[in-house]
Amino acid sequence: MLSFIKGQLVGKSYESPRGAYFLVDVHGMGFEVLTSQRSVQSSPQPGETVQLFTTLIVREDAMFLVGFNTKEERDLFNILQSASGVGTKVALSLLSALSVSEIAQAVVSNNHSLLTKAKGVGTKLAQKMTLELKEKMMNWRSSDISVSIASAAASPADTEAYREAESVLLSLGYQPDEIARSFKALESEQQTASSEVILRESLRWLAQTV
Repeated sequence: MLSFIKGQLVGKSYESPRGAYFLVDVHGMGFEVLTSQRSVQSSPQPGETVQLFTTLIVREDAMFLVGFNTKEERDLFNILQSASGVGTKVALSLLSALSVSEIAQAVVSNNHSLLTKAKGVGTKLAQKMTLELKEKMMNWRSSDISVSIASAAASPADTEAYREAESVLLSLGYQPDEIARSFKALESEQQTASSEVILRESLRWLAQTV
């Protein structure tokens, strides 16, 4: 429901008592959409057309929209909220302080300290998030990518490990051809490696090459 809205951006705020938000005119109806500070920074100027990928939050005492410039931000927001102790405010704080790639990589690599850079996220909550969200983050893949890289890069016995590593790399924003090249460069050395080893070595290769 309300997967996205598109209209004229009437106003936006980087900071307010309710947090960062957009005000969008959609055929004469004004929608206030809560968002991250990063989305406000990268959004068009008032008067221009904007499309926001949204999530409708329904509570006993309130109903409001949360939206972002990209589908990846919206999807990650939903994943973050699935962790116990992470509500709308904390999820938006994380997306304000860190990029999509930084959050995904921090969860997968158990980098608790990086998550605590967000306001409202202490060490205990950060540890709980990595524990509860790691598997979801590993399986998170862009719905626009249907091609399987792993089957071309690994032998049948290694396919599952490469698929898991591929999922994480896609969530971090790497392109399919980049991932395929990193797997190709590693396959002679990592025939029996676990997904964690493949991911670590692929990230190292990509950091040096891409």
